[in-house]
Amino acid sequence: MTNPPYATGPEPQPQNAPGAPSFQYRPHDPYGTFAAGQPTGPVLPPAPTFWQRWGILPLEGRPKQVTWMLQLLWVYFAAAVLLTVVSLAFSALLASFLDSAAGIVLTLVFSVIVLAAVIVLIWAIARERLGRFGFQDPRAVFYIGLGLLGLNAVCGFIGVVKVPFAIVQLLAVLCVLGLVFSKPVAAWLRLPGNQSAKDQEPQAGPDDHVFPGYQPPPPQWRDAAPQPGLAPPPAAGGYQPPAQPGPPAANPGWPQPPQ
Repeated sequence: MTNPPYATGPEPQPQNAPGAPSFQYRPHDPYGTFAAGQPTGPVLPPAPTFWQRWGILPLEGRPKQVTWMLQLLWVYFAAAVLLTVVSLAFSALLASFLDSAAGIVLTLVFSVIVLAAVIVLIWAIARERLGRFGFQDPRAVFYIGLGLLGLNAVCGFIGVVKVPFAIVQLLAVLCVLGLVFSKPVAAWLRLPGNQSAKDQEPQAGPDDHVFPGYQPPPPQWRDAAPQPGLAPPPAAGGYQPPAQPGPPAANPGWPQPPQ
């Protein structure tokens, strides 16, 4: 193909040439042709998986200390589920001898409370929603939640069968409590989602202005007379604006409306 006589410049290359770039997004040319198998726009990063979103696997942008906290809480959750199964089996064995199901009911109620506390704590950390609890210090959520989980782990030392599960739970609670005071977690706790809504509201003070101490003048109507003290009179010899002429007076010779 040769250039016509009236054209200037090099010979145009076809759009689907072998050396053309793979990125062929052209908003000015919606009817352009694209090579088969080539991307037609920017490639976005893949969405996080279920395991990354809930802290079982590391997530890009999340501190690794926070991921460790989530993994330790999942270990606690697994140990609590196994301990619940063992406790229910032991309570059912006692109920067959004592002819009472009170032990099974108490085990179920206490286990559900503990498992719910673990799930709520995992949700608040994974979703960065510690500020939903309304505490001024986000660490208060860890103090209350880990206190309940630690109490449950200590109570597990009463039975001989529960001791291995109790040791795992207590170590998980202590490790999470130690990670709360690390510097990356302290910076992560300052995120907007981890702060309460009261702390994020701006507190308007008396001098909350670009120029502290500035008092704006009161509003004034355009047709009203200037208030004294706001506009000082011009100095002697200074510029004085000319007086505006008033409305014309009515001519007494004009025809009057009928009485």
